[in-house]
Amino acid sequence: MTRVTIKVDAVADAYGPEEAAKLLSKGVATIWRWIRDEKILAVRIGGRTLIPKREIERLQKERDLPDPTNR
Repeated sequence: MTRVTIKVDAVADAYGPEEAAKLLSKGVATIWRWIRDEKILAVRIGGRTLIPKREIERLQKERDLPDPTNR
Protein backbone atom coordinates (compact mmCIF):
# COMPACT_ATOMS: atom_id res chain seq x y z
CA MET A 1 0.00 0.00 0.00
CA THR A 2 1.37 3.41 -0.94
CA ARG A 3 1.83 5.79 1.98
CA VAL A 4 0.07 9.12 1.58
CA THR A 5 -0.17 12.05 3.97
CA ILE A 6 -3.62 13.60 4.11
CA LYS A 7 -5.54 15.94 6.36
CA VAL A 8 -7.75 14.23 8.91
CA ASP A 9 -10.91 15.97 7.65
CA ALA A 10 -10.26 14.50 4.18
CA VAL A 11 -11.31 11.08 5.47
CA ALA A 12 -14.16 12.28 7.66
CA ASP A 13 -16.46 10.84 4.99
CA ALA A 14 -14.91 7.44 4.45
CA TYR A 15 -16.17 3.91 4.16
CA GLY A 16 -14.90 0.53 5.21
CA PRO A 17 -14.35 -2.09 2.49
CA GLU A 18 -17.74 -3.72 3.18
CA GLU A 19 -19.60 -0.42 2.78
CA ALA A 20 -17.59 0.45 -0.33
CA ALA A 21 -18.47 -2.92 -1.85
CA LYS A 22 -22.18 -2.24 -1.38
CA LEU A 23 -21.93 1.28 -2.80
CA LEU A 24 -20.06 0.02 -5.87
CA SER A 25 -22.09 -3.19 -6.28
CA LYS A 26 -18.92 -5.27 -6.01
CA GLY A 27 -17.76 -8.05 -3.75
CA VAL A 28 -15.63 -7.30 -0.71
CA ALA A 29 -12.82 -9.43 -2.20
CA THR A 30 -12.83 -7.16 -5.27
CA ILE A 31 -12.48 -4.07 -3.08
CA TRP A 32 -9.51 -5.62 -1.24
CA ARG A 33 -7.94 -6.60 -4.57
CA TRP A 34 -8.36 -3.05 -5.87
CA ILE A 35 -6.73 -1.72 -2.69
CA ARG A 36 -3.83 -4.17 -3.10
CA ASP A 37 -3.45 -3.29 -6.79
CA GLU A 38 -3.74 0.44 -5.98
CA LYS A 39 -6.75 0.91 -8.24
CA ILE A 40 -8.47 2.54 -5.28
CA LEU A 41 -6.86 4.70 -2.62
CA ALA A 42 -7.32 3.47 0.92
CA VAL A 43 -5.97 4.80 4.18
CA ARG A 44 -5.21 2.95 7.38
CA ILE A 45 -6.17 4.72 10.58
CA GLY A 46 -5.91 3.01 13.92
CA GLY A 47 -5.84 -0.44 12.34
CA ARG A 48 -8.89 0.24 10.16
CA THR A 49 -8.81 0.46 6.39
CA LEU A 50 -10.92 3.31 5.09
CA ILE A 51 -11.77 4.40 1.57
CA PRO A 52 -12.43 8.14 1.18
CA LYS A 53 -15.80 9.19 -0.23
CA ARG A 54 -14.08 10.91 -3.16
CA GLU A 55 -12.60 7.56 -4.24
CA ILE A 56 -16.05 5.95 -4.24
CA GLU A 57 -17.42 8.88 -6.26
CA ARG A 58 -14.52 8.61 -8.73
CA LEU A 59 -15.16 4.91 -9.31
CA GLN A 60 -18.90 5.47 -9.66
CA LYS A 61 -18.22 8.17 -12.25
CA GLU A 62 -15.83 5.89 -14.17
CA ARG A 63 -18.45 3.15 -14.17
CA ASP A 64 -21.03 5.53 -15.65
CA LEU A 65 -18.81 6.62 -18.55
CA PRO A 66 -19.62 5.02 -21.90
CA ASP A 67 -17.21 2.37 -23.16
CA PRO A 68 -15.21 4.02 -26.00
CA THR A 69 -14.68 0.63 -27.69
CA ASN A 70 -18.43 -0.04 -27.86
CA ARG A 71 -19.88 1.71 -30.89
